[in-house]
Amino acid sequence: MARASSADKRPGWHWSDYWRAGRVEVMTGAGGEGAAPYDPEPLWRAFFETFEDGARLIDLATGGGSVARLAAAVSREAGRGFEVVGVDYADLGPSEGRSDEGFTLTGGVALEKLPFEAGSFDGATSQFGIEYADVRAALAELARVLKPGGRALILAHHAQSAVTRAAAGQLAGFDQVVGDGAGMRHARRAFAAHANGLPLGARRDAEAAFAQAVQRMAARLAPDPAFDHVRAFVGYLDDLSRNMARYEPRSALARLDHAAETNAAWRQRQRSQLAAALDDAGAEAFLARATRLGLSVEPKAEERDRRGEVVGWRLALRKA
Repeated sequence: MARASSADKRPGWHWSDYWRAGRVEVMTGAGGEGAAPYDPEPLWRAFFETFEDGARLIDLATGGGSVARLAAAVSREAGRGFEVVGVDYADLGPSEGRSDEGFTLTGGVALEKLPFEAGSFDGATSQFGIEYADVRAALAELARVLKPGGRALILAHHAQSAVTRAAAGQLAGFDQVVGDGAGMRHARRAFAAHANGLPLGARRDAEAAFAQAVQRMAARLAPDPAFDHVRAFVGYLDDLSRNMARYEPRSALARLDHAAETNAAWRQRQRSQLAAALDDAGAEAFLARATRLGLSVEPKAEERDRRGEVVGWRLALRKA
């Protein structure tokens, strides 16, 4: 089965695949057992409760619509009749369209070119989203579509946050274990040998090479949460190598292609998150761009979880 390279894929493919799976939240910081260490709901509820009846609100890079959903909930509970829309560059899968909960999500919308008239919105939000875009152009569009007096609240990735550190650690762990991809290559060769009816000796040699490649990968695992993602992948390959006779060869090859696609999307999301995360200077530059576009800004603030760990930057803007 032919596999498209990342360069050949549609823009935003790694997020489209994520949202098509029905996810509603992008934050991946692990909380261990019990409650998650950070709940963004109080932040967004407090913001939405400041808007008057009939306000029009937009959630930028909405993904599965978790923030738009909260805006609609505040509207219902307070009887304020908000119009809530969420937009995202990715295809949103099952989240797309009008929800019975009182909000609308639309995919395929670039933040750098919003399909709305100037002065359309009283408020805007973005949770781990706008910083992935071309920030200069996305901020210009935000300034354009806000009404005079309109306000925006942004939760942006922080370069030193627990979320960013986790992404960096998981990506490094995956690359350390998977290396040059020998495990997947040998898996495909082993099942292709069976699918193509190669002689018994050739099949046995391919199976042995596959098993040895998995063993080398397993030896590179470390007892650290950063290796949890790749540990599951190694476990998957280990099961295949130990139980080849249980799997129909061509079906196994299709499953391997799917696993490769899933891992490629996951790795691309981690890389894009690391590239989007703002250090202190980056957050200041973000606010400086907003100021040049005619938005007044509040001093940046660090949003923290219940353990005191930094989660992201809290950035508040207002159009004059």
